[in-house]
Amino acid sequence: MSELWHGAAGLVLGGAGWLLPRWVAGARQLGWASFLDAAPLAIFALLVTLASGRPVFGGAIAFALGGGFAFADRTVRDTLREPVLFSALSELPQIFTHPHLYLPFAGTGLVIGGAAVAALAGFGLFVAEPVLAAPHPLAAFVACGLVVGALWRTGYEPWLGRAARVMNRLNPGGEPFADAARLGPVAILLVYGVVARAERAARQARLAPRPAVITSARARPVILVQCESFFDARRALPDLPRGILLGYDAACAAGTHGCLEVPAWGANSTRAEFAVLSGIAESALGYDRYNPYHALTRAPISSQVWRLRAAGYRTLCLHPFDRSFYRRDLAMPALGFESFLGREMLGGSSSPPYMPDPELAGHILRILDDTGPRTFIFAITMGNHGPWLRQGEEMACYLDGLAQSNAMLHTLIEGLEQRRADAVLGFYGDHLPSLPHGFPALGYDDWRSDYAVWTRGGLPARRDLAAHELGRLITDLVLAPREPALRADTVGIASAAD
Repeated sequence: MSELWHGAAGLVLGGAGWLLPRWVAGARQLGWASFLDAAPLAIFALLVTLASGRPVFGGAIAFALGGGFAFADRTVRDTLREPVLFSALSELPQIFTHPHLYLPFAGTGLVIGGAAVAALAGFGLFVAEPVLAAPHPLAAFVACGLVVGALWRTGYEPWLGRAARVMNRLNPGGEPFADAARLGPVAILLVYGVVARAERAARQARLAPRPAVITSARARPVILVQCESFFDARRALPDLPRGILLGYDAACAAGTHGCLEVPAWGANSTRAEFAVLSGIAESALGYDRYNPYHALTRAPISSQVWRLRAAGYRTLCLHPFDRSFYRRDLAMPALGFESFLGREMLGGSSSPPYMPDPELAGHILRILDDTGPRTFIFAITMGNHGPWLRQGEEMACYLDGLAQSNAMLHTLIEGLEQRRADAVLGFYGDHLPSLPHGFPALGYDDWRSDYAVWTRGGLPARRDLAAHELGRLITDLVLAPREPALRADTVGIASAAD
């Protein structure tokens, strides 16, 4: 009888661990997808029980994992306005290497305290619960190996294609909130991940750069700055002094500018980054649109960088942070950059405070002086990266960083004017800042950031763009003297990008 009660208790705990994330996702219906949704947690609980001979302990571990996933999913939904997705798996190691970028959004003390309590409770339960069946750790290890082997084998053809066909029979709609509610929050990790992997090789082949040689009548330096969390805050706060963004206003007064439709809110910089650099719309990326750097950019991808490189430009990326963050160290060469300079070369910090934006402007101008006019520099800032932690003053803290971003743009424009450079300077925000309390209080719900493309002596022109149109606009402007009619088969832009 004791074994029966312990088994029932373990089953109840494991079931509760499965139901918690489903409650967060609003998944109320049961169906075939429910088995897929429950499978990972059930397998883990069974393996722990087999290894320990303690069913309550196995159920408690499953409950802790389910509760942790539910907490993470709730936090992501609140701060980023989307559920946890399969592409987040590549970021798991970064939670430990760069915790300051993740934990404060959920509450550092809450996360660490919760993990400590769960660990102590688990240890206490392991000691207190009697062994009700002979432990078989070796059998559990072998079973775990078989599961891992099966998963590994499923990742390759022909099993991958078969698995993707099975997943597609569940009819995912591609809208994460709706799919998580209908299929289950764990199920969509598997469905999206398997289908994305099955489609990836064909997509990489379709989006591969095509050989091209492009001539340009003149060499014009090209600087493109992806500014962390930048947007014209006067759109949300009309009472802000108009002069708070004098540098940005100066850029707008000498070139094309407007709102930029970006693919994410609050984080996931790589989505806008990939769109701008590649010129490829989200609709051409399938589920890889949620993080193109997760796996898509393991092979060369057609981009505006390759276009400039084909025109004889040196292509450099600058980022005063960890080059491996978001797997940029692999993605940047795939997008066409010859050099990628991180904090090892530029300086800066791996934890707050990060390199101030005006200091990065100095590096950009110095490198431009060293490399000459036929150079493309893409700079990724970190200075105004959240979280903005002054309790009750998050917006004020963000605006302090915004002023530094504005100063960077002013420094760049002034430096190019002093050099009398016939340069093209592009500047845009990757996404809005994650201020889940600040924006609702303002009644502001516009996802768009802002951009400007400055040229010396240019004229203002208002034009709202999607992110994948911005890089093309800049490259067309640079190559226009000898490239009046752009064709996909000659400039290295895959047809799927359109």
